Amino acid sequence: YLNDLAFSGWNLKGTAISFYNLRDELGLSKEKIIAEVDADIFVDFIELCLNCVFRISMTIDKHSGSVYISDKNLLSNIIDNCRSILESLNYSFKMDEETFEETFEVFVYAENQVATAVAETNEDIANSLIEYRRHDMRGDLKRKGEILCTLFKKLESIEKRFKGTTYEKLASDTTFLFNKTGIRHWVEKDRLASKTFMKMDIDLLEEWYDNTYDLFLSCIVISSYLEIKNEIEEIKRTEGE
Repeated sequence: YLNDLAFSGWNLKGTAISFYNLRDELGLSKEKIIAEVDADIFVDFIELCLNCVFRISMTIDKHSGSVYISDKNLLSNIIDNCRSILESLNYSFKMDEETFEETFEVFVYAENQVATAVAETNEDIANSLIEYRRHDMRGDLKRKGEILCTLFKKLESIEKRFKGTTYEKLASDTTFLFNKTGIRHWVEKDRLASKTFMKMDIDLLEEWYDNTYDLFLSCIVISSYLEIKNEIEEIKRTEGE
């Protein structure tokens, strides 16, 4: 199906001329996976597998007939297996809502219970929170920085809640990282940034981007508490009357 019916128009194929060529270009050949038992490579392979399966499934859907039922069942089993494997590695997968109807693209992302809880109550940043954790986002500091800039706007809108509280330092330190790591501004002329973050190798700088993401989540969670803190205190005073 993939090579004969669904490969030529596939947006993910790049310059590859077949699925096997694509797999080799991505460094996901059978030989390499066997030789290098690495979680990142394995998750990359699962992501490729899911994209292939959904591409094939959509192709089959265009052709009606009972002859394809066994194939659909097989594809369903493969998806279930992929889901199970990803869950064991603390990953999940999601359809790309912006492109799925046209390209059927699927992406794998790292699970994060705090991020999931924040996304459920903050729909305006839900997609950004998931995109940041996409497996294929690792190493892409440019895009990670763009996403973090979007998230900072959310922090700016609630920053006043932290003033005068025991969590004020958390908010100020988080803002410090947004400003000094180069996420929001070009910091080449900043004395502190040029001596620290700008001297880091890419991997270490990415860790600080990720730390900023985690601290942002902490701020959002705590801001929800601060929003109702005064109401809680009023209820406590009422009980003592």
